[in-house]
Amino acid sequence: MILERWIPKSARSPHEPHSGRVIRGVDMRQLTKLSLVLAAVVLLAAATPAVKADAFTITSSDFSLTNLGNDGTGTPGMDSLFGAGTRATFATEAFPMGSSAFNALLNPLTFTTGFTGLNSGGPHRFTFSQAITINDQTQMLDLVGRIDIDHLVDTVHILSATPLTFNFNTFSVVVDMIPASIEGWGAGDSHGNLVARITVNNDCNPVPEPATLTLLGIGLMGAAAKLRQRRKSKNAN
Repeated sequence: MILERWIPKSARSPHEPHSGRVIRGVDMRQLTKLSLVLAAVVLLAAATPAVKADAFTITSSDFSLTNLGNDGTGTPGMDSLFGAGTRATFATEAFPMGSSAFNALLNPLTFTTGFTGLNSGGPHRFTFSQAITINDQTQMLDLVGRIDIDHLVDTVHILSATPLTFNFNTFSVVVDMIPASIEGWGAGDSHGNLVARITVNNDCNPVPEPATLTLLGIGLMGAAAKLRQRRKSKNAN
């Protein structure tokens, strides 16, 4: 409730407005200025997290698999699959609000084939894990594969993996592996790539960080102190 009082024209100070009405203890012009300052502080608080989350870096670890399909009588270590780690940085401002997706390289692959044993023919399933890090968050990507051993060609397949979700202050990133296969003819090295579908959800509600909350609190306390000072000055007059 706003308390008002009527000031007769004869008792009015020459410095007071000529409308005949004032709000007790509050100068409306000063109140408007303080409201604008508070609005600016709130806008700054909302913008600060978005500025700090303007990029993300995806890092994948190396992995090495040996004796794939080997029955124990073949060349030690054959067949083998090596994945080299990668690191790439992306700017979230390059993606529109909402959900966007693109393909990103996780590991360049080297598939080395050799003699795996007389009784090693047929399909052989295997599993492995590798670390995926986005900014300061690390999760393990668990993968399922299969190697098919034949007389002329060996084929390694990376079949599936459970997608990983990384949640941040103003966005989230989903890493979903795309199946890959490499054929190896005879003995030697063959190459391929392990790629993931990266989905960026750029519409998360930002959560103010402690520094932002402190800034907002200082602004509110300053506004309150200014109003109290104005009331004391008016009452003294």
